Amino acid sequence: MYRSYPNVLPVANRYLGHKIFLKEQADHQSHVKNARSVLNLSESSEQFKFSPSVRQKQTREHGLAMIKQENERLRMRMTKTESQVDTHNHYVLHSLNISKRQREKAQHETELERLKKQLGRVRTSYPVRQYQED
Repeated sequence: MYRSYPNVLPVANRYLGHKIFLKEQADHQSHVKNARSVLNLSESSEQFKFSPSVRQKQTREHGLAMIKQENERLRMRMTKTESQVDTHNHYVLHSLNISKRQREKAQHETELERLKKQLGRVRTSYPVRQYQED
């Protein structure tokens, strides 16, 4: 077959030229078979964009996780040492309006005493005989 077609490249030996031609043709076919697209047509993975709200949420979640972890650690430590937590508050009750309230209380007591005395002194204006007849 190498005798029937003229060589594309000028060579001294037609047989070797034909072998080179066949080799180049086989290389070209293997290149075509292994060819890949220059464009990437695969599905793109979604890029996770860090917006400020997402960052704030992540830091908040991290902080809450740290607090939970610390609480759990302290709880385990307390159960190991069998310690109890004192939750009683021994605060001295102190009011800013205590003098005002004491004055109002005294005023109410005196008014109540006055009303009791006034009720005790009340005389009926309705005659007793007429009351008994009715």
